[in-house]
Amino acid sequence: MAATASDDRAPVGPGLRVDDFTIAHRLARGMSADVFAVWHHALLTPLVCKRLRPADQGHAGPRRRLRLEGAALSLLSHPGVVRLIDQRHATALPYLLLEHVGGPTLRDVLKREGPVAIAAGVRIVQHVAAAVAHVHGQGLLHRDLKPSNVVLRDGRPVLLDFGVVWRLVPRRRPPDRSGTPQYLAPEQILRAPLTPATDVYGLAVMLVELLTGERPFPEGDRAAGAALADRYPQLVRPPRLARELPAELARLLDACLQRDPRARPPSAVALARALDPFTDVKVWPATLAGHIAPFEPPAIRRLRRLRS
Repeated sequence: MAATASDDRAPVGPGLRVDDFTIAHRLARGMSADVFAVWHHALLTPLVCKRLRPADQGHAGPRRRLRLEGAALSLLSHPGVVRLIDQRHATALPYLLLEHVGGPTLRDVLKREGPVAIAAGVRIVQHVAAAVAHVHGQGLLHRDLKPSNVVLRDGRPVLLDFGVVWRLVPRRRPPDRSGTPQYLAPEQILRAPLTPATDVYGLAVMLVELLTGERPFPEGDRAAGAALADRYPQLVRPPRLARELPAELARLLDACLQRDPRARPPSAVALARALDPFTDVKVWPATLAGHIAPFEPPAIRRLRRLRS
């Protein structure tokens, strides 16, 4: 007889029956939640369950983050964003039920095949940027854009893991540095107010890694007591961009990785549009060209004004 969630000593793992689904196997471990592949008996379909770990069930922070993630996903409806199927918070171990996207993550692709071709990497990030633009349109920031949070479904990227999602409120400062250290924008590290340009930074780090196999900043010092600049090199060092990248693309990526968010493309749409010259497959229809202004770094805008 299979264990059920009502059994006090039932292990949280394969074979455990929870409400209408049974856990098949664990897919990943997060900060305070485990992610499982499950079979839903009523819907007769595989799903993904993100479930709070027993050790964190009594802590208000993990419960609050999971509830916020569920609330955020309930607002989103885009082909490039994982879909929320159900959520339960009034239980001992709260959980979210999500669609089972399947397919490899971009991290898996990098490990298996190495860096991708420029046109392919640009198209991937343009599609992710379209999903991010939808997230921003709902007044939210993702804050943790990285290759392991993007899955390819039939070759099309789908954005996952909204565990550190943030509400876009002008001048509001985050209380923490949630996210993955190597992908954090400087304003996240400094706990300054966040804007859509914060996620533009994460998209640029992702694109550099897809095209070169390396992140644009070296690994920081994680030792206890290390200075902030040592733990987060992006605060003090310029980005490393491979010489093999086309000069115009390198300039665009350098602008996206500026420490001052005002020097970056202001939105995910602006970044996606600025990437158009680097792929023959256009994500944005030509009829939109007059409605989406191309991004120009401030230095180039000043130069144009001087010339005119």
